This record gives sequence, C-alpha cells and structure tokens, in this order.
Amino acid sequence: MKTLKLADFLDVIKGEMLQGDPDEEIRKLVKKTANIGEHCLYFHTSKKAIKPEAIAGISKFTIVTEDSRILSMISKTANVILTANAKDSYWRFIDYYRSQFQIPVIGVTGTCGKTTTKDMIKHILNRRMKVHSTLYSQNGLHLNLPYLMGLTEKTEAAVFEMGVAYPGNIRISGKYFKPTVGIITNIGEAHLEGCRTLENYIKAKGEMLEVLSEDGILIINTDDENIKRLPIAMYKGSVLSFGKDETADYRACDIQFENDRMSYSLQVQNSEYKVTIPGVGEHNVYNSLAAIAATAALGIPIEEAARRLSTFRTMERHAKLYHGAGNLTVIDDTWSCNPSSVKSGLDVLKKTSNGRTEVLVLGRMQRLGNQERKQHIQMGQTIFDIGGVDHLITVGSSARLTGERAITLGMDPARVHFVMNAAELEAKLAEIFHDDMTILFKMSLGKMDPSFRKVVEKYRFA
Repeated sequence: MKTLKLADFLDVIKGEMLQGDPDEEIRKLVKKTANIGEHCLYFHTSKKAIKPEAIAGISKFTIVTEDSRILSMISKTANVILTANAKDSYWRFIDYYRSQFQIPVIGVTGTCGKTTTKDMIKHILNRRMKVHSTLYSQNGLHLNLPYLMGLTEKTEAAVFEMGVAYPGNIRISGKYFKPTVGIITNIGEAHLEGCRTLENYIKAKGEMLEVLSEDGILIINTDDENIKRLPIAMYKGSVLSFGKDETADYRACDIQFENDRMSYSLQVQNSEYKVTIPGVGEHNVYNSLAAIAATAALGIPIEEAARRLSTFRTMERHAKLYHGAGNLTVIDDTWSCNPSSVKSGLDVLKKTSNGRTEVLVLGRMQRLGNQERKQHIQMGQTIFDIGGVDHLITVGSSARLTGERAITLGMDPARVHFVMNAAELEAKLAEIFHDDMTILFKMSLGKMDPSFRKVVEKYRFA
C-alpha cells in the first residue's frame, strides 16, 4: 500500500477527527479488528459494536466509525474519525486510493482463459514495467481489497482477473479496480449455480461494459456467439476485437500445432506477424491474441509482444502435454472443468492424437447449478459430434450421464467405462492401457479427493 496521511483523505471520506493526529501515517487497510496494528486503517462498517478487548492495548491505528462511544474504549494514541455513514466513507476511500494511480489497469473476464491471458499480459509487460496482478486463478471478491492495496508508488501497470460467480460481481470488482482496458475472452456455460441461467451469466460478464470508463478500451472475442449478444454498440469507448474472423482487428490465420507449441500468422491492419507460443490448443491462440491486443493498446510493439510470448511458460494443469514411453501422450487439463473447457480439451485431444488411441477421462463439470444434469447429457452429444473417442471413462455420478448419452448415440458400450473413485479409475486405465495412446484427463482436481491427483501423476510420468 502507498503510505498516506490522514489529512490527505479526511475531507474525502467526510470524516470528523475526534481524537488523534491528522499527520499520522496509514500503511495498511484492514477489514477485521483481529488484523489491526500500528499504522492500520479500519472502517467499522458493521452494526455490531466493537468488543473492547478486540482493540485493547493497540496504539497508533485509525478507526472510522459512526459510534462516538468508541472513545471510551480506545487508546489515547489511536485516531478516531467520526462519520455519518461508515460504508459510504469506505467506498469514498477506495475511490480516493484508486485515484492515486494514473496507470493502465487491465481487467480480464471470461469463462475460460482469464488466468492465462492475464499471465501472458504480465509476461509481455514485465520487461518494461513494474506490473501488479492477481495471483494464479485467485479472483474471489474478498481479494479485491488486498489486490487494490497492492498498488504502490512503484507500480506502473496492473492486470486483474475479474471473475463471476453471481450477477453483480464485476460491478463490485470494478469499483475497486476501475479498469482502463477490459477484456472478455469468451462466454460459455459456467457458474450457473449462482447466475441460474445462461442469459443471466452473459449479462453478468457484460458488466465489464459498465465498469470501463468512457475513454477506456474494450477488447472482445469476435468469434464468440454469446459475446455478440452483449450491447457492445452502447459502449462509448474504443472497441478492439480478436479472433479468426476476417473482421477481427487482431486476426489469427494459418494456425498450426507444432509439437508442444502453437504457431499462427497474426494480421493487424495491413501488417502480418509470425507468433509462436508454448502450449497447445486454439484456446491458447485466442488468449495470446487478447494479450497482444491489450499490450499494443498500451504502446508495446506487436513484434516485441510476439517475442515475449515465445518464452511464456504455460500454467500447470492447463492442457499441458507430457510424453511418456513409446507413443504415450498425457494431456493434463485438470485445473477446472466446465462445458467450455471440456470442448477446448477435446480439441487438443483431437489435434494431438495423430492416430493414437484416444482416451478421455471426464470428471464432474462444476458450478452448473440446476443445469448440471442437462449439461452432462449434452456433453455426450458434443463428444459424438466431434467424432467420438476410443475410450470414455467417466468419474462420478454426474459424468456418468455423459457416458450414458454417448452410448445412446451409438458409442460402443464396451468402450464407455464408469468409475466412482480413484482406485477404480486406476484399475480401468491399467486394463485398457498401451503405450500408443493419448489420454486427456479433464477434471477439476482441486475439488476432488487427492487420490485422483496421484493417478494423473502416475500417467504423466509413465
């Protein structure tokens, strides 16, 4: 956090100083009384009274409260600021703190690819700038405040994932981050447990249009049918597009799989660039297009962005390839599991199998709410539509619906296998295994028993 003085923002939050020193330094903003220490700022927004023991003996901190009675229980060295509305004062402070940084802030949302796109952007920018960002795929609302407070005097750019579990999430994140550039990677079927319907989910992703300023830049996937349902024309800022469609501002052509890398020709206006990125799958091409478009908007030459992406390191468990004995290839795509990411994983399986036996190990698709049964049945149709696989192993009762649908559509029942636990999965793989196959593990391991991870690792390093 950038060090501030109380006097800097006292009027901004509409506060009256009842006790303390207006020149006191603020070095940390905390949300809980348990975290209060010296030089901390705490907004008492709860209607519950603070317990005296929670702040006993703590000096040189600042509390913003609606309750003047706090003076009777607080250290004489603490700062007490009285306000008519503590929540309003909190948000005024958030606005004030964000306003201290006239830097590019990139917000990334989408069903799939947020983390990879964010990391690609950071990788490109890191050579020139001090970049602050969200960590891994950790984008819960409770982390918005610490991420914002991570901006310091040294920060020259920031890139934040903005996830959606419920409608309104991006509006909340937008109040913290106020992105100057907003990216929507794609919109598939996910988080239906919170959004209830795909239409609500699409609208929730569309909140990005609301949180961007009128002089901002919106970057969208022009090939995504659900993004086309957003009121893009209503956004008053600049709009850039990426994709394979000939109308895209950043267009990928001649996409090639090259061992563990992807290559393509990037067309921008009348110029063409060669781009090669580690990792496999057209979804990574889309991620790189978004990253190049965003960094170009910040002034990074496209040739430089392409060079930087050639050294990008893909995240673990994001469609990562491992080559074993003989012709064995394992695709570890076990970070998350939703309909969109399963389709991306299947694309990688089809493009990399090269005539080898194709095995799909499919776990439960997560966070689908009352659409869970429907989506798992539909996935059976999706597998059939792409030409099927040689072996389908479903894990758990939800994924079983996918296998049952595949059989109904004509897949050989002898090649559809139902397992309920890691021991059964390991036994089934051992039964059908030979070293001329490609195995796609498509599960959300973080939400499964750790024993499943051991099975994946066994075949990764076979």
